[in-house]
Amino acid sequence: MMENNVKTDVLFTSATQMAEADNYNDWTFDLFKPYVKGKVLEVGCGVGSFTKRFIQQGSFQQMLSIDISQDAVSYCQARFVHSGLEFQCIDLLMVRGKFDMIVCMNVLEHIEDHKGALAHLYNLLNPGGILFLLVPAHQALYSPFDVAAGHYRRYNKKMMAELLSTAVSHTRYRLTQFYFNAVGALGYGFVYKVMKKAPKAEAQSEIGAFDKLVVPVMRNLESKFIPFGISLITIVTKEK
Repeated sequence: MMENNVKTDVLFTSATQMAEADNYNDWTFDLFKPYVKGKVLEVGCGVGSFTKRFIQQGSFQQMLSIDISQDAVSYCQARFVHSGLEFQCIDLLMVRGKFDMIVCMNVLEHIEDHKGALAHLYNLLNPGGILFLLVPAHQALYSPFDVAAGHYRRYNKKMMAELLSTAVSHTRYRLTQFYFNAVGALGYGFVYKVMKKAPKAEAQSEIGAFDKLVVPVMRNLESKFIPFGISLITIVTKEK
């Protein structure tokens, strides 16, 4: 279940700040753009940073975009219109139907029963469907920001692979995993672990500088074989 104790003020502030990071959001979207197909479920629309890119660049027939925040859903409904797009303020476990592709980014860490949530996500996939997960990486980076944002945990490859194997042990799937944004992990650790910056502190200037100066370089240099990153990406393909 997507927990209602998420600190929405911290999340909304962070999301609106990151929405302006066009280079970073384009980089992230390009990681799952090749998998967009058919009927799509976006779990956690937030302020629509990726919903916008789905509309502009994605090749989908229908898309359901959900969030547990009515403010977030209303925000997106007022800004994005597409004939195949529907927004709902709904808990993940209440979603029904089948999807060809599911994008779930920075959501699973908010859910106490992440095994149950992952099992439900997988069950929503059609055979041959793809689940794209992005979660915060490395428990060693867990900080006051994670606490304020309502994160239960951060992940590594082994933890996610074991979680998946127990959540969907009844079926066969293909698994791809890699870390993403190594420089961001170093910066996050320095700001929130070393400098102990307050979770609600203004970060727009740092995000803007990172987006303009660092992301274009890192996007060309970073490979899928880096040993750490700010995020862990897991791509699950449900076998037919």
